[in-house]
Amino acid sequence: MARRPDHELTAQVRPDGYLELSSRRTGKRHRCGPRGTTMWLALQRSGWQPELAADEISLQLGVDPDSIRCDIHAWLAHFREAGE
Repeated sequence: MARRPDHELTAQVRPDGYLELSSRRTGKRHRCGPRGTTMWLALQRSGWQPELAADEISLQLGVDPDSIRCDIHAWLAHFREAGE
């Protein structure tokens, strides 16, 4: 199921390749490395569909899409638990 991020969440890819997510609602900031940045961008391009994002990343990197799917779902769960 596609779920867009909270409209209060802002995202910025910094020049160093790290993604910075900021919540205006909570004031929390999260900084993600290149892996998180790649997942965020793939999710955006896929209409927030984790399965499609995993397929895109697996094609780019030549890795098993199932392992990427697990990573994406775990990454998303982390943010859901944090209230983001």
